Amino acid sequence: MIWPVIFLSGILTYATRFLPLSKIMPQNLPKFMQEGLQYVSIAVLTPIIINSIFISNNDFVVSVNNPKIYAALAAIAVALISKSIFITLIIGLSVLWIFEFIIK
Repeated sequence: MIWPVIFLSGILTYATRFLPLSKIMPQNLPKFMQEGLQYVSIAVLTPIIINSIFISNNDFVVSVNNPKIYAALAAIAVALISKSIFITLIIGLSVLWIFEFIIK
């Protein structure tokens, strides 16, 4: 049972990477698909980021001793103000490193 699942997963993974590069798919996607694809990165990255901020060693951690929370809040504020990924990353990582140095 596991081998068919592995092969099917491989075929689906290959197809999702091959089809956009081939001439099989249309060059312009329908408007509703273009609008829907705008939210894919947010939908995929949000659980990963939230998980890395609030879960540590399989425990849900929300405390004043969690420097990731401060870094995330600073990054959100900077992202809303500057709209720059580079500045957001620099400020978020700086706050994380400063608070890790202070707290730990």
